[in-house]
Amino acid sequence: MNFLEITIYRIILKTYLFFEETGRQNSFERFSYLRVLTERLTKECLDVWQRDTGLEASRYNNLLSRICGKDEADNNILCNALDLCIAVAYVPEFSVYLNYYTGNIATIQIALELDGITHCSYNDTLRLLQKLQKVCSVDWNKNPLPYAALAIDNALLSYLTGADSLSPKLFSDRITYFKHNTLLHPMFINQHLALEGAAWLQNTCVNISYETNSQTHILHLKGTGGRRFLAKQIAHLMKRDLLLVDIRKCKNVLEMNLENTPFWNELLHAAFLKNAIVCLYNITTSLLSLTQIDPADFAATIVTPFISADIPVILCTDIDVSFSAVKDFYLYIHQITLNYLTRKERECVFRGFAELYQIPVDCAFYSVRYQLSASEIAYAAIQWHHLSQPKPEDFSTICNALLYNQQETALGQLFYPSVRFQDLILPVSIKKTLEQICCGASENYQIFEEWNLKNCYPYGRAVTVLLYGPPGTGKTMTAHAIAKELGAPLYQIDLSHVLDKYIGETEKHLEQIFSFAQKAKPILFFDEADSLFGKRGEITDGKDRYANMEVSYILQRIEQFDGIVILATNLYSSIDKAFLRRMKYVVKYQSPDAAMRRHIWENCLPSELFCENLDLDYLAKQFDFTGGIIKNIIYVACVMAVHDNKKLCMEHILYAVRAEYEKLERPIVKDMWGEYGEIIQ
Repeated sequence: MNFLEITIYRIILKTYLFFEETGRQNSFERFSYLRVLTERLTKECLDVWQRDTGLEASRYNNLLSRICGKDEADNNILCNALDLCIAVAYVPEFSVYLNYYTGNIATIQIALELDGITHCSYNDTLRLLQKLQKVCSVDWNKNPLPYAALAIDNALLSYLTGADSLSPKLFSDRITYFKHNTLLHPMFINQHLALEGAAWLQNTCVNISYETNSQTHILHLKGTGGRRFLAKQIAHLMKRDLLLVDIRKCKNVLEMNLENTPFWNELLHAAFLKNAIVCLYNITTSLLSLTQIDPADFAATIVTPFISADIPVILCTDIDVSFSAVKDFYLYIHQITLNYLTRKERECVFRGFAELYQIPVDCAFYSVRYQLSASEIAYAAIQWHHLSQPKPEDFSTICNALLYNQQETALGQLFYPSVRFQDLILPVSIKKTLEQICCGASENYQIFEEWNLKNCYPYGRAVTVLLYGPPGTGKTMTAHAIAKELGAPLYQIDLSHVLDKYIGETEKHLEQIFSFAQKAKPILFFDEADSLFGKRGEITDGKDRYANMEVSYILQRIEQFDGIVILATNLYSSIDKAFLRRMKYVVKYQSPDAAMRRHIWENCLPSELFCENLDLDYLAKQFDFTGGIIKNIIYVACVMAVHDNKKLCMEHILYAVRAEYEKLERPIVKDMWGEYGEIIQ
C-alpha cells in the first residue's frame, strides 16, 4: 500500500473508533466495504507510513505545513479535515457513511470532534476554514459554519500523486500558464518597473512607503502596452510561475456569486499548489460596468481569497480603472502606470527587436512613423521573424496592419493610393511646393528632434496643407499622390457622418478621427473642407454659439496634432481666417492651359485602348476643360465605342463633349466644332 492509501484507511478507522466511543456501535454493519479497507491496516503498515519519505508523503507533509502556517496548534485539526476530504474523494462509500451517521459529509466539525474538541468559537472556525480554502472548496453559505461542506478537486489529488496536471476545463481558453524559467526576450525599457513590482510583491521594497502590517501582495499595472510582459518579467525575477487569467472571457463567471463559483475555487487551488502568481488582465471599466461590479467590490471579492492563501496578485487594467477605494477592505495595492511610449522609448524598443531578430530597418524613422506600444512592436517583430523569407518591407506591412486593420470606417475611408507624382499634370511651381510638403513630412524627426525645433514648437507641429481651386483641377488626386510618395494610407473623412445636429456629437467624432490619426499616422484628408472649416459668424442664437464652438474645437485639435492634414475646397473665401493662419502650405489650383490639357488627354488614353484618328491638339485647344471633366468625357466616349462595337474615334469624343456641355449648361454653337462640324451634325 502507498502513502495515500494508508492515509485514507487510517482516517476511516479513526472515524469508526470515534463513532464507537460516542455510542454509535457497530457502524460498519451497513458498510462492509469500509470494514474490508480498515482490516488491511497493520502495525507494520502504520510504522512504514510514519517513516515514509517518498513523493506522496513529502508532498502531503509540505502541503499541510503550508496550510497551517506558523500556527502548529491547528495541525491535527487541519490534518483530519484534509484526510476526510481525500477519503471522501477516493472512497464514495465513505461519504455515504459520514452522511448516514452525522447528516453531513466532510466538515470542520467532524475534524474537530476527531481531535476531541466538541465546540469551537466562530472566529476560530472561520480561521480554520480560511486555511482549508487554500486547497478545499468551502460552502460558505452553510449555517452554522462548522457544518460547511468541504471538498477537494482533481488538482489536489494530482499534486499529491505527483502528476501535476491542471484541469482542462479551467485552462481551456481563459487561463495561460507561464513557467518562470521560460525564455523571454529582454526588457529594452522600464527594467526598473519589473524590479519595483517584484520587490513590492515580496514585501522587501524599501523605496515605497506602506503600512508594515498590511497585506502587500497586490500589484496594479495600468496603462497601455506591455502589462502582461511586465507581469511575466516580475514572475521571472521572483522565480514563481504565473497564471494569466483573461477576465474578458470570464464574463459569465463574473455575473455569478464570485466567492463560490467552481472556476475561482479551482484557480485558487491551482495557484496555491503551484506556488504561482495570479495575473488578472483585460479589466476595463466597460466590462465592470456591463457586469455591474464596482472596482472596489471586484478587488475585495476576488483578490481576498488569494491574499489569504499568500498568493500574490497582479491586476492589469486600462488607464481609467482605479482601485483606490479598496483600502476600505484592508487591501493595500501598489500601482505602476505604463504611459504611452515617448519617441525615444519607441526607438529603443524598435532597435532592441531589430538587433534581436536581425531586422534591417531604420529604427529612428520607424519610431516616428509607427506609434505602436511595446507589446505591438514585439508582436510585429515576432511575426516578421516567423516568415519563411522575410524582407524589410514585410516588417512595414505588419506594422501597418496593426495600425489600420482594426480601424472603424464609419467616419471615413482608408485608401492605399497608386497615383504617383509623375501622374500629376501641374505647373512646375506647384510640383515644387508638393515636393517641399513631402520633404517636411518625412524629415519632421530631423527638424524637430535633431535640430531641436521642438522647444520652439510645443504645439502646431502638424504639416497642414490647403488645396483650393475650381473643381476637377487635381486637388483630390494631389492628396492621393502625396500619400503614395510618403508611403502612408490616405484617410478621407466622410463629412456627412462627422457633422451631427446634436450638440457635442461633431466634436466626439472629430476626437475619434484625431485619436486614431495620432497613433496610426495616416494622412487626414478633408475634401469639401469649407463645410467643416467655414467662417465663424456672429452669434444670434444658441445654434450659432455651438457652431462656433465646433470650429474652435477643430482649431485646437489641429494645434495638438503632429501628423499631416490636407484640406481641399472649391470655395477659398469661405474658409475661416484662423484656419488659413494655421496652414503651413496653401496651394492654388487653376484650370489647365492648352499644353497641360494636351498632356491630360494623353495620360487618360492608355496604350491598351483601341482608338483611331484622335486629334488631341484640336481637343486641347478648342475645349477649356479641367482634368476631371476630360476623364468624364473619355469614359462616356469609351462606353459609346463599346456600344457601337467600334474603336474609339473622334465621333465618340465629340458626342461626349456635347453631353458634357449640356450637363454644365454651357451654350453649344455650330462654330465651336470647327473642321469636325459635319461629324457632330
